[in-house]
Amino acid sequence: MQALVLAEIGRFELADVPDPVPGPGEVRLLVAQSGICGSELGGFRGTDGLRRPGLVFGHELVGTVEAYGPDVPAGRRLPLGTPVTANPLTSCLACPVCRAGRPNVCPERRLLGGHVHGSNAELVVVPVDALHRLDRYPRPEAGVLAEPAACAVRAVGRTAVAEGGTALVLGAGPIGLLLLEVLRHRGVETLLFTERLPGRVAPAEAAGGVRLPDEPEALLAEVASRTGSLGVDAVFDAVGSTDTRRAAVAAARPGGEVCFVGLHSAESPVPVRDLVRREVTATTSFAYRPAEFAEALELLGTGRLEFHGEVVPAPLSEGQHWYEALLAGHPAGKVVLRPGAHR
Repeated sequence: MQALVLAEIGRFELADVPDPVPGPGEVRLLVAQSGICGSELGGFRGTDGLRRPGLVFGHELVGTVEAYGPDVPAGRRLPLGTPVTANPLTSCLACPVCRAGRPNVCPERRLLGGHVHGSNAELVVVPVDALHRLDRYPRPEAGVLAEPAACAVRAVGRTAVAEGGTALVLGAGPIGLLLLEVLRHRGVETLLFTERLPGRVAPAEAAGGVRLPDEPEALLAEVASRTGSLGVDAVFDAVGSTDTRRAAVAAARPGGEVCFVGLHSAESPVPVRDLVRREVTATTSFAYRPAEFAEALELLGTGRLEFHGEVVPAPLSEGQHWYEALLAGHPAGKVVLRPGAHR
């Protein structure tokens, strides 16, 4: 099969590699679509601390069932050719963290396209337990966005922001845009956002957001003007820079919440004394639990959750170009790589 392999930091190679063989409890999929995630851009640059040369990236996928490994019981086997997506995050389910309901931060968790070869290839192997069939939805193609949408579902759920409330999303990239969508779906009345790339502004406005200035002083002045000087109920930092983390704290109202989602900077100073004095709750959100993945897929597949960003389809052979373009600031909401004919 053909796969997009990270040959070295900053360079992919479209290579012919052996077809993966599904092991016990696994299923092999023919990949139809594989989205490029922002976290993979860090892997391409060698800064994410996870992905290494020799790896096939890709964890946002849509495909069809092609073959099963041994020991998959008949009751767990979907018909061959069934359109599916897969939850790319697997956990041990046995450790104290998993038993406490946090499999998304299991110390032994494994990410498709991070710890094992992923979906930027004609074929990919996943656990059969990870499958979600798509033929029950009127919009099965939306399954390629289930993974980032699940991240947004979890982040919103980590806060108490409620119907009729106010929220600010810093950064309207794919995750920021989906945060706006989930907040809108939950009935949050006032949706504010920041975004530096002009091409990403219109999709965020289509999601119901109102753009505020990026510059911290102007941003906080506008937040104060719109909230009677109180601040917003919840702030979601989808960027993760020192500037956005500090702005997130300052924009929250007394007793409000800040959810740190973005991973751009490994370390940032934040005004903890200000958090304490205003009793602002600071939380974090990483990935999602299986139920949140299923919820996100349901919302997307039924059309209750929209994605207004530009979706750019591209052949697998253009992977190098699109990774470079996204790092250079291309405003695409999601680039979806499409492997060639499968046989």
